[in-house]
Amino acid sequence: MRRSAGVLCGAFVFLAILRPAEGEVFLLRSGGRIEGELVNADEKPRTSYVISLPNGGQLTLDAAVVDRVQSVRPELVEYEKVRRQYPDTVQGQLQLADWCRDHNLATERKTHLERVLQLDPDQADARRTLGYRKVNDKWMTREEEMADKGYVKRDGRWMTGPDAELHDSRTKQRAAEIEWIKKIKRWRDALDGRQPEEAAKKLRAIDDPMAIFGLAERLKKDQRTDARLIYIEVLARMNKHEARGPLAICAMDDAVEEVRLSCLDELQKQKDDGVTAYFVGRMRDKHTSNAIINRAGVALGRMKDPSCIGTLIEYLVTGHDEVIQSGGGPGSMTSTFNKNGGGGGGLGMNQKPKIVRHFLQNQGVLDAMIAITGRNFGYDQRAWATWYTNQQAKGAPVEARK
Repeated sequence: MRRSAGVLCGAFVFLAILRPAEGEVFLLRSGGRIEGELVNADEKPRTSYVISLPNGGQLTLDAAVVDRVQSVRPELVEYEKVRRQYPDTVQGQLQLADWCRDHNLATERKTHLERVLQLDPDQADARRTLGYRKVNDKWMTREEEMADKGYVKRDGRWMTGPDAELHDSRTKQRAAEIEWIKKIKRWRDALDGRQPEEAAKKLRAIDDPMAIFGLAERLKKDQRTDARLIYIEVLARMNKHEARGPLAICAMDDAVEEVRLSCLDELQKQKDDGVTAYFVGRMRDKHTSNAIINRAGVALGRMKDPSCIGTLIEYLVTGHDEVIQSGGGPGSMTSTFNKNGGGGGGLGMNQKPKIVRHFLQNQGVLDAMIAITGRNFGYDQRAWATWYTNQQAKGAPVEARK
């Protein structure tokens, strides 16, 4: 056992000799710094720091002048010892750069490669290692080459000048939007506090277009009806296309009729072809429901845009298929929407479903037709289509009824 313990002790001593010593950086209260190795590490309580300097000297500092001590990587300690062994020549600095590479000291390696170029600007190995390449007999980095072509770098990507300007503008806009999101949240939270009137006043006073994104998010998610009505008021007052989009979405999807109609009240005052197109798109969506068809009809009736008459005629009456699986019973029926009356459902093996087709008359769509044209052919799609074709043949515009 004694022999084994002796062998182990000898192994630890041998490893300690091979392992580079860790150094320290002594940060002084005056703002200075000293690098070296702490000699009196075991002193307790500490009254002084005895420091072995890289050049072989020794320095003793009073403990009161040292703010803190930071450890230095062993490789850096070793580097401080060996770097003076290499001459300040092209070959010597290249060899020292290789030593740094082998010891994972990227910053120090770059320093010595740059020193090589100071000694010999055309040293090819150092140039290539530092990322240079010859362009028209001139050494250039990738950055210099791209800049010479008129490109600039943004978020790690090279862009043309105009693209960079657009990127910077969008970055600035996004930063402003984020600030408004924070403000709106703070004021919205205050609505639930002790001074809701003051919070509502601040929300209503918003007039910066950069707040549109934050207001739109709140309009979609806020559970308080009175808060959503404030957002609608503010978005409408901005009278911008970007603000009308959230209002159009709310007019279709909000669960409260008062909120939906408030959006339509505001949109009706601000003519926007994009809003009409949105409502038409919601009506024509293949996944739409009968309720959404009628909401879109109400919305289009308020917009009074004659360009949507063809769509309205098409959706006056819509077919909805009910798929009844064989066997019947509870849960055996599946209802699907099909404007043209076709369709079917998913079937189990050897099942023969029965498809029952229901046709629904859409009051919201009819009301829109009457509001736009001033005529009423009821749900007779053929009569509406004939009248509309005649109007087009005459070249007579369909004037929206006042």
